[in-house]
Amino acid sequence: MKKLLFVIILVLLPLSFPFAQDKSEKKSSKESSAKVDTTKIIWLPYDVGLKLAKESGKHIVVNFTAKWCGYCKKMEKETFSMPEVIKFLNTNFVCIKVDGDSKNELNVSGYKITEQNLARNEYRVTGYPTFWFLKSTSERIGPVTGYQPTDRYLDMLYFVKDDIYQKMTFNDYITKGGRKVNN
Repeated sequence: MKKLLFVIILVLLPLSFPFAQDKSEKKSSKESSAKVDTTKIIWLPYDVGLKLAKESGKHIVVNFTAKWCGYCKKMEKETFSMPEVIKFLNTNFVCIKVDGDSKNELNVSGYKITEQNLARNEYRVTGYPTFWFLKSTSERIGPVTGYQPTDRYLDMLYFVKDDIYQKMTFNDYITKGGRKVNN
């Protein structure tokens, strides 16, 4: 009798593993998708970010910055340190950071270009910080230059994320109450 019980357990035990594994895998994937980092913005290199945006369908924000830029440091310290901004960016955008002084070479669909040349020649950045907003297809929506306080930056993010730029100007959006009224 003990042998028969042992054989039955040996036969049935492996069959129960796939079910247990499925439940734990579903739970962990559900948990990981629900967790969004609110401690820091996940900045990606330009070439990596473009690929991810195309796959995910998310809009892109490109942060053109320089190590010596005082207003870039102020953005990092004030606006980009706010949990609401961090969570919104990490959830709804692919975030790219480009150092306008860097000689770091990028490979954009087989086209090699330095971050410096990308900023200066491709995007015509003349001051820092400059934020370019792009569709997930890399089509350019438009730039915003200079330091942006948290509330204004969040209004810009909602304006782009919700494609409101296709319906009205940013000034009209703000005049109508911005994200607080429209979302």
